[in-house]
Amino acid sequence: MKTTHVEFSALFNLGDYNNEKIGFRCQLEEGDTVEAAVEHLRNKAIELSAGKGKAQDFYSNIWEEERKLRDLESKVKAATEQWNQVANFLRAQGLNPDAPNLPTLPALTPGQPDEVEVEIDVF
Repeated sequence: MKTTHVEFSALFNLGDYNNEKIGFRCQLEEGDTVEAAVEHLRNKAIELSAGKGKAQDFYSNIWEEERKLRDLESKVKAATEQWNQVANFLRAQGLNPDAPNLPTLPALTPGQPDEVEVEIDVF
């Protein structure tokens, strides 16, 4: 399926029970991505909004939290790889032949099985 048009609208709270809704629709040209188009339309809506300070703060907070999440996911991945390397070393040296790899955490990683059973021996 090919996406040819993108629509974006935002409802901005202006305070005192007042809102402002701004929306756009654009046609994608060759080489455009949906993500880039939505970001462009979002920025245009924020720019035109009377409540742009509030909206900019809101989106800045979202982007900052997404950045923190990506950093955390990267650290978890690195720690998991390090744990698994240590487990491989222990198995290879015969120090703990049953050393397990770090189990996946399904609640934190999408696309993983719902349940994982792991037995861990402390040595």
